Amino acid sequence: MVELEAVRAAHHLTVARWSRPEDEPPTPEEQSLLSRNKPKKTDSPHTDPVPLLPVAQLYARDVPGLPCPDGANLLQILWCPFMDHDDDVPAVHVRWRSADQVTAFLSPPPEPPVIEREDYWPAPCVLHPEQVTEYPAPEQLPAAVSARVDAWQEDTGHHYTEFAVAPGWKAGGWGVVSSDEDDAADPPRCGCGAVTAPLFTVGLSEWNEDDEGGWRPLEDADADDRRCYPPVGDPTGIELGDEELQIYYCPESYEHPPVTVRVYRLL
Repeated sequence: MVELEAVRAAHHLTVARWSRPEDEPPTPEEQSLLSRNKPKKTDSPHTDPVPLLPVAQLYARDVPGLPCPDGANLLQILWCPFMDHDDDVPAVHVRWRSADQVTAFLSPPPEPPVIEREDYWPAPCVLHPEQVTEYPAPEQLPAAVSARVDAWQEDTGHHYTEFAVAPGWKAGGWGVVSSDEDDAADPPRCGCGAVTAPLFTVGLSEWNEDDEGGWRPLEDADADDRRCYPPVGDPTGIELGDEELQIYYCPESYEHPPVTVRVYRLL
């Protein structure tokens, strides 16, 4: 575990250092702060209840088609700062709210003193939503269509998934591409037995570095993640290994707990 205050301080100091020319070294004061605030591992137990970490906040006005119960227009996604849950991923909590009823703000907001890993803390960033159309992964296509896709890939040398399935963080879209359990393409089921629907994906990089003509915003076409911090293609800094985390909701009831699936992206 690491101290959250030190993780945040190290992040902000690194942002400040990278905002200057590449060949300009950190000032002595910054170097001192970086050394002093480097996240330190701690063995402090976390047996008591702890505040959750905010992961994403979406307004229905910004995300067309965002599923919300009647009277709600704000989706908030949070997760536990520790990893001792099923599937070795943070336990996810989903909240739907009405924005005009959120009138009181806690200052400072409650937060856990320590977290499992540095990359469990989402660095603050502004959302610039873009609506796109994506298509099913190869495993979700009818057999005849999948055969045509295979032939197209062989003829062109391209991967269908590069163009069909949007990478990165997203709301909605298609569901499971490949899981570490059984490589199933079917959406998971809620505890009530209902088939769930995709709600949100905590993805890897917002685009694949090797993409040529694939998913990448035009305004970031010339971005070089080696020359900035945080990286343009990974502004949150979240790292869950080589996996994405897909969050599903139950269409039968918004009160049912979300279902999460770890996913390996296939390219």
